[in-house]
Amino acid sequence: MKKIVYLSGGIGGAKLAKGFYHSKNIDLSIIINTGDDEIIHGVPLSPDIDSVMYALAGIEGEMGWGVTNDTFTVSDEYKKFVPQNFSIGDKDLALNLYRNQLLSEGKSLTKITKFISEHLSLECKLIPMTDDTVSTKLKTDDGSLLDFQEYFVEKQAKPKLAEVVYAGAENANVSDELIMNIEEAEIIVIGPSNPILSIGPILSLNKLKEKLSIHNNVYVINPFIENKAIKGPSKNNFEDLGYTSDIRGIKEFYKDVGNKYIVHPGDSDGAQDTFEHNILFNELENSKKLVEFIVNHE
Repeated sequence: MKKIVYLSGGIGGAKLAKGFYHSKNIDLSIIINTGDDEIIHGVPLSPDIDSVMYALAGIEGEMGWGVTNDTFTVSDEYKKFVPQNFSIGDKDLALNLYRNQLLSEGKSLTKITKFISEHLSLECKLIPMTDDTVSTKLKTDDGSLLDFQEYFVEKQAKPKLAEVVYAGAENANVSDELIMNIEEAEIIVIGPSNPILSIGPILSLNKLKEKLSIHNNVYVINPFIENKAIKGPSKNNFEDLGYTSDIRGIKEFYKDVGNKYIVHPGDSDGAQDTFEHNILFNELENSKKLVEFIVNHE
């Protein structure tokens, strides 16, 4: 059984997480982005943690976020007071109210995530990147400074980025459990998540990044196919900050941590550290085949 650590954020990250989770002979730990955690409706939300948990439990919503067949009674009533685009389902809100209660009792996000994982009968380790507050802030070309959800939901990720700040990262700690899992991992995989918005916050934690940088078996899954984003605004975000939306840009961004890179057929740069494989996960079997390739690759 191979010990694998998977770095995940966003909907794309959750899809590949399902492939790892449903593959055999894997001791799986997932480190999850918390840079887009925010207080919405007066409740602290952890969208990426929940997206992974719901996906692994097989209850994710049709669009990849929230809970399937959820209702939005509370959110709709709330919008009568504060008009906004953001919506959270009633079942989803209940889980976050439970999280909020445990946070108010002084429990760490790592412990809370373990409690909820056990409630959902999940059989792998889900580890928040930190128990401290790290907030992804977006500086736009018009001089605005936006919180993540304001940028991503209210403004639909349309403003051009001038800079991204991971506020709080310098002083944030990472758990001993997280570090131990990285040190013991035979394979580390960085998912096809948005490099700037989903993986960038994780890599902003210096101790975590240092441990990744000395690991000799770190796979990076390219989030682009034919220079286009598999999902979401990652292409625009990447190019706004001066990177090319291809394997060259990905290697530049991950140069301090990546050892091996997986791209969609036809997107290779021909280098010995680059491998081609289908990276579209329209079906669970596709993600499981990529996992099999990674696990059995020598």
